[in-house]
Amino acid sequence: MKIAGIIAEYNPLHAGHVYHMDETRRRTRCDGVVCVLGGAFTQRGLPAVMDKFARVRMALAGGADAVIELPAVYAARPAQIFALGGVGILARLGADVLSFGCETEDAGALFRLSELISGAELKPALTGAAPNGMSYPRALAAAAEKALPGSAQLLAQPNTVLALEYLSEARRRRYCPELLIVRRTAPYNASGYDTRSASGIRNMLREGRAREAAAELPERVSTLFLREAEAGLASEHLPDECALYALRSLSGWHSCSPDCAEGLEMRILKAARSAPGTRELIENAKCKRYTRARIQRAVSDLTLRLPEAPREIPYIRLLGMRKDAGKLVNELSLRAGGLLVSDPVKLAGDPVFEAECRATDLWGLCTRSPAYRICGRELTEKFIVAD
Repeated sequence: MKIAGIIAEYNPLHAGHVYHMDETRRRTRCDGVVCVLGGAFTQRGLPAVMDKFARVRMALAGGADAVIELPAVYAARPAQIFALGGVGILARLGADVLSFGCETEDAGALFRLSELISGAELKPALTGAAPNGMSYPRALAAAAEKALPGSAQLLAQPNTVLALEYLSEARRRRYCPELLIVRRTAPYNASGYDTRSASGIRNMLREGRAREAAAELPERVSTLFLREAEAGLASEHLPDECALYALRSLSGWHSCSPDCAEGLEMRILKAARSAPGTRELIENAKCKRYTRARIQRAVSDLTLRLPEAPREIPYIRLLGMRKDAGKLVNELSLRAGGLLVSDPVKLAGDPVFEAECRATDLWGLCTRSPAYRICGRELTEKFIVAD
């Protein structure tokens, strides 16, 4: 059985994502598409605009045969940790294909840049970045461009950065799947798809234009999309009171966040004592050395008290499947060697799962929906089986 894997956030699902899943199935002729999906918080450390479980349903309606959880300890972390979890799960499942969207389909350029970044050649330049007040992304782009012209342009694209980390993590694990790169600027319109971005759709949702956004989706997804838009969207920021209280009470807590090195943790905690809200906190902590994105993610990390992301995947949680995907799930279970679970009760006491529970509970407080603001939904939401 040939299984293709996709690592995603679907924040929210849009026509380009559906195109990616359709192209993955068409071009690889796989027997099943498995999506490893981030949950309540995104890789930027922000609350996802729509509910985690609703996004699972939309992923299944959009073309996935099974959806696996990417726990928050990986999903709400920098690109390297995001890739550690996503690629690690697909490697443990034995996925035959790794499919991802990227701004370039030049696999050779991606491999060359991935090897450069993973090697020792750039380390001296990156080590000197912090004392010089230069952020890591800027230092990396400058050093890579000097060693391999054209690198800075590639590194300016967020999906390319993730693609590079996927390749690096696969190499570290000696995981050699077939690679499928679907160019993000593909002519979706020519194939009956629309090109509007996830950020564009989020803006439309917050402007009350949900029906307009849904009209651009395939019919099999649009009904679910509209239902969720009416159920309750999350705000763009953490609830001020929750975040500030959590940060101000962190005395003695040692963060495991990879974003909190080089004194950033203390800078954030100091700013939290005088800032009236999270936006002011981030603005006060921001400087040339620390980017807004890094601070934003670190604030969420500290608020959630996320533990260290384990190198070895502790469990693989199946969140949902299509009704006709029984053979696929049985094959995944065999390949996972006992790590695949669908009943969250079996994960009680696992620190990675406990962090996932905190993330979903906090996400609920970012909405006005009474149904989402209750505690413990990770244990009460039913396993999803889609037609």
